[in-house]
Amino acid sequence: MSKIALYQKYRSATFEEVVGQEYIVKSIKNAVRTHKVGHAYLFCGPRGTGKTTMARLLAKAVNCDNPEKAPCGVCDNCIAAAEGTHPDIIEINAANETHVEDIRDLIERSRLAPMQGRHKIYIIDEVHQLSSAASSALLKTLEEPPENVIFILATTDPQKLLPTIISRCQRYDFTKVRKDQIRDHLLDIANKEDILLENDAAELIAVLADGGMRDALSIMDQCASYTGDEITAEAVDRIYGLTTTAEKIALVKDILNCDLESLLNRIRSYEQRGIDLQRFTDGLLDVMKDTVIYANTHKTALLKVMSREEAEDLSEMVSPETCMHIADELISARERFRFAQSAVTVFEVACLKLAVETGTPETAPEEKPKPVAKPAVKPEPAKKMPEPVKTAEIPQPEVPLIQAQPSLELPESEVTEPVQKVIQEEKTEEVIQKADNTAVLPDEEGEISFDILKLLVQCRKDEKKVDEELFDHIRAMMDLPSRKYTALLHDTKIGASGRDCLILVCKNNAAASRINDRKMNEELYRFMKKRLEIDKMVFAVTESQFKDASLTFRTLMHSNQLPEACEIERYPDMQIKEENTEDKIKALFGADNVEII
Repeated sequence: MSKIALYQKYRSATFEEVVGQEYIVKSIKNAVRTHKVGHAYLFCGPRGTGKTTMARLLAKAVNCDNPEKAPCGVCDNCIAAAEGTHPDIIEINAANETHVEDIRDLIERSRLAPMQGRHKIYIIDEVHQLSSAASSALLKTLEEPPENVIFILATTDPQKLLPTIISRCQRYDFTKVRKDQIRDHLLDIANKEDILLENDAAELIAVLADGGMRDALSIMDQCASYTGDEITAEAVDRIYGLTTTAEKIALVKDILNCDLESLLNRIRSYEQRGIDLQRFTDGLLDVMKDTVIYANTHKTALLKVMSREEAEDLSEMVSPETCMHIADELISARERFRFAQSAVTVFEVACLKLAVETGTPETAPEEKPKPVAKPAVKPEPAKKMPEPVKTAEIPQPEVPLIQAQPSLELPESEVTEPVQKVIQEEKTEEVIQKADNTAVLPDEEGEISFDILKLLVQCRKDEKKVDEELFDHIRAMMDLPSRKYTALLHDTKIGASGRDCLILVCKNNAAASRINDRKMNEELYRFMKKRLEIDKMVFAVTESQFKDASLTFRTLMHSNQLPEACEIERYPDMQIKEENTEDKIKALFGADNVEII
């Protein structure tokens, strides 16, 4: 004799055994006990949520000889219903009996009196698959049903039914069973079946079942056959091609560190193990959501897949904005899976793109920068430059000084020392001085110039986090004097932040040039110092400039060739002269147009 499947063996025999669907169970029980059962019911909802089980329980209960305990399970009607031999309970699968002749035959037989019980019950499963003619034939009977006949319609797709059929039924919408309810039910059944089921394995099965109790029991049945009644989380992972949360977090860290070799090797190992990338991507999205939630709330109870330690560790490495950007890219990649010949290739490209875009210097190991002298109004004489590094030993990319002008192409003589391919011996002392003190304030007319690498060296994550919280207040300032700056900073974000500097990332070169304009830069500096108490020089770069500088930063960091932090010169304090009324009038109308009497 073949083994009975768990979902058949443990189908609910009483209302109390039904897992989930609490309001439906209570409604049906009250209707039975108060003798207010309707003539037609519509049970709709996802697969495996208990629609057919509830229909059978209702059919058993209305014919039970003990209405107060219905279904009692011991009377003749209950026993016959449980064995599937009750003559007054007829189940029809509309997927097979879809023609109008089948429904007409059902209608003719429904007019006959019940043979054993008080009611004749027709359970029509997958009723949405009835043909148009069959649905119309059923409609008339539902409108004027024979006495003592009850119709119970079940479907996973109620929108395909005729609205006139739906309106003649009492509709109950079954919802997906909660994961904790599925887990507890699986552990209870495993105990009865002498199956060793780990809690983590039960959690995984509950996730795989996606709210369907029948699917959960089928999965547990399959895992028990594979493992010999000892189901572990690793076994479930192996059977269904899953990965742990720790593996997903490791992949995210490879992206943030721009470790392309480890990233590609990891993805190829998933391919060899037969990992379902669509399901894996859904898991990554859960990791990103948990990171954002924890970073903003610090509440462990809100986490879905991560532990507090995991969420805390990852939230320190990546900002919520970056998490949402990663999530957006993963969603786009997931949509492309079904159209691509190779889902692995699509996933690899998406991860490589994210590594290049989101791998920033803030993911570098924490190293305290060398002490930086306090900035003065005039930069001190430059220190003697170290010996040049030969390109044959350490190849380094070339990054120019950032100048917020329409064209960023600079002469070779202005390329900074840490990223030169060759340092020309004939450089003048003036150029060398500029390279060592690159955060320079020009005259009133012009734009500030700076070496972004020498700024990034002194930037730290904790500084950035504090400044981001203060920076968000700017967008909430609606007073007239502040609107000039809120409009200027509307599409900018903080790329990095140090003790004396703030690097803003702009979407285009025009916005960066506007912020780096000497006059505007000084106004912005004084505005932020006064309103936000951020006493830092502001430097603006475009997204592409910041990305290129970040890649160069990592290259130099790995080869221990990072430059020293530059000295940053703040704007001098201004003595504000109090204007009298006469001066204000002359300034407003012009001195030649005013005569003082």
